[in-house]
Amino acid sequence: MRRLAPLSRAIRIYAVDRVPGVTSAASGAQLKQSLRPEAMAGAQRLAAAVQRQRDERRREPSCAKEEMAKEEREEGAEGGRGAALGALLRSLDGAIGGQRLAKDAVARAMRRRALRLDDTERPLRLLFAGPSGVGKTAMAVGVCEALVGSCVPERNFKRFNLSEFSHPSKFNRLTGGDPNYVGYKEGGELTNFIRQAEERRARRLGGGEHTSCVLLLDEVDRAADGLLTFLMNFLDQGQLTDGRGETVDASRAVVIMTTNCGQAPIKAAAHLSRAGDHEVARRQIVSMIRGEVLKDICDGRWENLGRLGAIVPFLPLDAEGRADIVTRQLRGIATRLSRAKSPAVLSRWTDGVVAALAAQWDEDLGGRSTRDAIESNVVEAIAEALDGLSSTGSAPVELELDVEEGSSAEDLCKFVCRVR
Repeated sequence: MRRLAPLSRAIRIYAVDRVPGVTSAASGAQLKQSLRPEAMAGAQRLAAAVQRQRDERRREPSCAKEEMAKEEREEGAEGGRGAALGALLRSLDGAIGGQRLAKDAVARAMRRRALRLDDTERPLRLLFAGPSGVGKTAMAVGVCEALVGSCVPERNFKRFNLSEFSHPSKFNRLTGGDPNYVGYKEGGELTNFIRQAEERRARRLGGGEHTSCVLLLDEVDRAADGLLTFLMNFLDQGQLTDGRGETVDASRAVVIMTTNCGQAPIKAAAHLSRAGDHEVARRQIVSMIRGEVLKDICDGRWENLGRLGAIVPFLPLDAEGRADIVTRQLRGIATRLSRAKSPAVLSRWTDGVVAALAAQWDEDLGGRSTRDAIESNVVEAIAEALDGLSSTGSAPVELELDVEEGSSAEDLCKFVCRVR
């Protein structure tokens, strides 16, 4: 029926604007004989197109639909769903290092969604709770890559910084203004994105049950009170109505919310994940932070707490996780250098560089602390090396990053780039 909606709407507009006296060409209402022949022919063509699509839909054999659903269930992770737990975990490993407890909880939720064992009438909802800079956003990107096959911002992945919604008057940005307000016909940022993602999903491999998009509601605790109540029907029923009165279907979306709530209990309970079963540890940690989540995110309303979905704690990263974050950040610098068409490429860095940067990790800032250290120290060393290179060579020069002699990992290290 969704395919018929644009045609039906076009017929109504045609009838009202161009064919006076005709209320519904699709319903078979009689056209006045006094109408101009071209106007009457246009309305009849539209009505005939609607009828043809209805006939084709009725003739579509049910066995074909069942076969399509079967093929979709057998697709691997590259197609967007149907992968086993191990494959999902490996996919998340490619997005973020460490965080075994969080990965296990997220992969199990993704598997239930892929096998259609959860409530498919509403979106998959996850609340990532933990300190800043421990990989919550990176995990959301990994979820999108695992379920949809790729992560393309503004196409199948969209991040909403909810600190921008610190006043209730900003909520209409998500759904569009109320009728009679300027710009209400343009729709909202959230409703428009879901509608476009759903249209792409419908065109992709025949539509089916694929995940349409991943929505990241970042820093949900910083939004004004009442946001979850405003989004109640969206989280509970998978439907959201925009300012034009049109309802979008978000049941095939994945909604990921992030928060820094419960940092102290999560840090204190970090040992639980190393002591035994991840799911048992997750439940124990969730019970510790539930009160803060209820107060800071759910406006003190228990019904809102039930609409958040699974709460996934993110623990402070251990030494291995920190080293992994630093390595990924250095790869990002190397990629940036190659994209800049520089006369040199960063082809290697020593273990001492990773250790020195990981030693500057700040528990309060997380991965952002090493990112700042890389920008101010490592990038400066690369710039120093580039400044002394000739740009006339035909092939890029390979650079190796190392810790300057005399520096130690415990101090604020200096780095040096050498030509290999």
